[in-house]
Amino acid sequence: MSGFDTRRNDRDGDTLDVLGELSLEVGAGLTKQQLAVATKLLRLGVNPSALVAITQELRKEAQYVSAEQRSSNGPQTRQ
Repeated sequence: MSGFDTRRNDRDGDTLDVLGELSLEVGAGLTKQQLAVATKLLRLGVNPSALVAITQELRKEAQYVSAEQRSSNGPQTRQ
């Protein structure tokens, strides 16, 4: 690994640390791993609004699945 790569990795790590702290402060609930994936997708040109919409939809689906698993009365109706 070249010196440039090492500096870039250090800078990226610092950026993820700051983003992780910001995520906690604003209540976004994103882990450093999730932030790293989102950052990579944005660098690849993914539309930020589309990324937000997909993230929100995945969270809703995860909540639904989690609630369904906890429910002892059978599947819940989606809203």
